[in-house]
Amino acid sequence: MSRQSDRLLVFTERQKHPTRKYGYVAAAMTLAATVLLGLTAMSAQAAGPRTAMPKPQAHVHIYTVRWVSRESGPAKAYKKFGESYGFEPSTIVVTQGEEVTLTFRNLEGGPDDLHTFTLPAYNIDRSIPPLQTVNVSFKADKAGVFPFHCDNHKPWMSGELVVLAARTN
Repeated sequence: MSRQSDRLLVFTERQKHPTRKYGYVAAAMTLAATVLLGLTAMSAQAAGPRTAMPKPQAHVHIYTVRWVSRESGPAKAYKKFGESYGFEPSTIVVTQGEEVTLTFRNLEGGPDDLHTFTLPAYNIDRSIPPLQTVNVSFKADKAGVFPFHCDNHKPWMSGELVVLAARTN
């Protein structure tokens, strides 16, 4: 092999592996920059104000449903049961200590389709007008199973709030 071909081979090898010559220097500089950046971030975090943990929250969407009505239900079912409405879902499960927001959507639009959400254990009684959305918020501060209903369509339009006891570590 000639000297010229040797030089060409070395030049080609350097083009294939340019990190062989400068790789260690670049790696050391990258490592130093990463460590410095990490230390800067940690010191800024330590110097900054401590933020509180976010409060546990639960948000549940509940819809009113029509099972039987005088307008559209089967005559036989209407004669036996009258108008029957419900909440969907009818069981709400949250954990004690959570800030709970229930979003109700009344899907009925008739003049006699005014509903309520009545939860006696938490002293809540809210109207849900036809074709309206209503938010109800409270803190689930006591564990247990608590019934709720619509005052205008009980006993059928009812459900239960299940508040699971908070875990202690």
